[in-house]
Amino acid sequence: MVATRVAGAIVLLAASTLALGAKRQLTPADAVTTVRIVGNQVGPGQPTGDDFASPDGQRYLIRLVYGDVKGNGVWMALLTGPLTSLEAASHPKSCAHLFTTGLGSLTSSQAAQADPEASNIIRWSDSTHIAFLWSDAHAVRQIMSVDLATCKHRFLTHSRSDLFSFVSSPDGTLLFNSQVPASTTAAEQLWAHGFTIGDNSDGLSILQGHIEDSSKPETMFKNTWFIRSHGQTKPLYLDGRQFDPSHPYYRDLSVGPTGRYAVIAVGVTSSPEGWEQYANPNLQAGLTSHQRIRLPVRYAVVDLQDSGSHTLWNSPFSSRGHVHWSPTNDTVLLAPTYLPLESNNPIGLTGNAAATIDVKSGEYHVLPIDLTDRSILKIQWVSATEIEIVAANSLGADLRTQRFTRLNGDWRELFVIDSAKPSTLRVAPVRLEIRQSLNTPPQVFAVDTNTGESRLILDPNPHLLANFRLGRVERMSGTLPTGQQWIAQLIYPADYKPGTKYPLVIQSTYGPATFGAEEFTLQGDWSDAGMGLGPTEIACYPGQLLATRDMAVLELKVLHAGQGVKEAEDRQVAFESLARQLSAAGLADENKIALVGFSRNGYWVEYTLAHSSFPFAAAIAGDNYDPSYFQSALGNWRDMDVELNGGPAFGPSLQGWLAHAPGFNAEHINTPLLMVGQSAGIAQIIGEWEIYSRLRRLHKPAQMYMMPMANTHPAHTPQNPQQILAIQEMAIDWLEFWLTGLEDTNPEKREQYARWHRLKGSSAIPNP
Repeated sequence: MVATRVAGAIVLLAASTLALGAKRQLTPADAVTTVRIVGNQVGPGQPTGDDFASPDGQRYLIRLVYGDVKGNGVWMALLTGPLTSLEAASHPKSCAHLFTTGLGSLTSSQAAQADPEASNIIRWSDSTHIAFLWSDAHAVRQIMSVDLATCKHRFLTHSRSDLFSFVSSPDGTLLFNSQVPASTTAAEQLWAHGFTIGDNSDGLSILQGHIEDSSKPETMFKNTWFIRSHGQTKPLYLDGRQFDPSHPYYRDLSVGPTGRYAVIAVGVTSSPEGWEQYANPNLQAGLTSHQRIRLPVRYAVVDLQDSGSHTLWNSPFSSRGHVHWSPTNDTVLLAPTYLPLESNNPIGLTGNAAATIDVKSGEYHVLPIDLTDRSILKIQWVSATEIEIVAANSLGADLRTQRFTRLNGDWRELFVIDSAKPSTLRVAPVRLEIRQSLNTPPQVFAVDTNTGESRLILDPNPHLLANFRLGRVERMSGTLPTGQQWIAQLIYPADYKPGTKYPLVIQSTYGPATFGAEEFTLQGDWSDAGMGLGPTEIACYPGQLLATRDMAVLELKVLHAGQGVKEAEDRQVAFESLARQLSAAGLADENKIALVGFSRNGYWVEYTLAHSSFPFAAAIAGDNYDPSYFQSALGNWRDMDVELNGGPAFGPSLQGWLAHAPGFNAEHINTPLLMVGQSAGIAQIIGEWEIYSRLRRLHKPAQMYMMPMANTHPAHTPQNPQQILAIQEMAIDWLEFWLTGLEDTNPEKREQYARWHRLKGSSAIPNP
């Protein structure tokens, strides 16, 4: 019955878009119900190898995610099959069909919106048993176990609060950390008896009711560790502490092959002595931050048998690091990694070394390799005495396979292969691979590893190209007047005609440092691999939803942008340069160019509008950070705000704020600006009030929009269909109104357009 439901759901999804005749316009509802293939990540920062295969290479797992508009949620379907032969692999079995609301939480940093995301890590116990995090009927994230042989699934935990991360050993022992439930009693008592505002409180948290001597983020991220074995759960103390305050998003956990030991990334209460010598600005910023929530900065070893723990070694944790266990279960390979200070290794001070460490003694041995500006693609123990590392440069080129052997206790290089086809130890007869391009949606193929013969086994969106008007996508790159490089993906209007000038929307992105492999994406954003279909993570980036309405869309990233005040200045140069370049090329109408930025990108958009003379016709800033005066004051004068404005907001350096902060330069913003709030409820409104209220007072065309349930179910990257559709429809309506003059004929939107017409009229009113 379960298998039939899964197969039926996918077939119905495909059939729902099937239509005869001409292609039609892609709507937000169409986009959210497309199917994305979610890779089976094994852990943050760790290589995935063959995303689909079990550890022994004998079985595959495919996770499919798609939105359900009518049910207002998200489905995940699990498909599985053997890798024993091409014929056997060609018939996926539908194994589980799981539903989640996709809603965020006011009290937890990882709620149901994380269920269907690619970052939801899969843990394999053996070739048929998997586990991952999934929200239960009470919207609490638990550990879900699925037997891929019988297709039975069940929750392994029944926690009162969300679980953040976990690992499991072959014998079923679980190591996990869960959120410490927030208590309302303390706040009630403070209000009843009077209180003094604590030194660590901030205005944004107080607006949301967190008045204790701690900030809201600390409450949301504060977690404690547990070991569950043989039906009993007991707490784990790290460095004698019950609570771990480090950020769970960047947690790294790995368990050895026998299940005796695990290595986890944890935080520290203060910077260890001498660590200021490590030459990495991001590491030092984390160590010196005044915030009480920090990133994990060191590794700890946990003995899953006796529930003991100790520090792996006196060296920082690298967010780029990969952790791999030797076949003997007593040694881990870290690459890239920092090295202890006593090594006097300059590569180790920058975090670009590789080393093996005995988890019991802490004895380590350094490999003769420099991973500076190198990205690891694959890493493995060939045997207890041989290691293979495959890495490329930051642009994905110069692919190199290096193998090392251990002689007399030291690692030595055995050979180097300069090849675009790294060596592999996979012996499974069949592997799965996703084939796609910028203009072709992903399909899953089974490939015979001996003959190279392949078969299509899954096309999740068979009618997408046939039914909808989509724009052609191509890649671009170039150099700014400042000498910096940029890369971009351009989506042409669906019915593009050479010689016609179209409205252009520039979507700003962090993006990767390189294009990498071509990947199909509806929203145009390539910064999050695997998220190009289904419920989008960045709802205010319409991408193809604009191309299907005859607009051009450019997804733009600046490489190696400057820091401090240069950070936003460099993006301004990029926005202006690309707007002029595409206008001069005859693609874009210079008077119909808009900017869209999400999160930190929204700050760059607001900065550009406040400092540019280019006549941008419209803009959207979605759920964005803003280093202006009021938000910084509410946030306890954040260190990052000081850096971006050239000094503290006091004394002589206040002049830097007057010159750079968007809030102080709102009078220069003439572009219609839509501000979208998603992740902080009332605090979001107040945090953005400086710019919005100034624009409103100056009769500038600006609107602040809060997505549905932002006060009860906020999410920076929502996965709930109702929330996504509301943001996307608002964004599309806003851009069409200001760029093309078109209006949705839906009667329910009459007041919306009446207000926008008033904004258009008020923009001609002189400033008071």
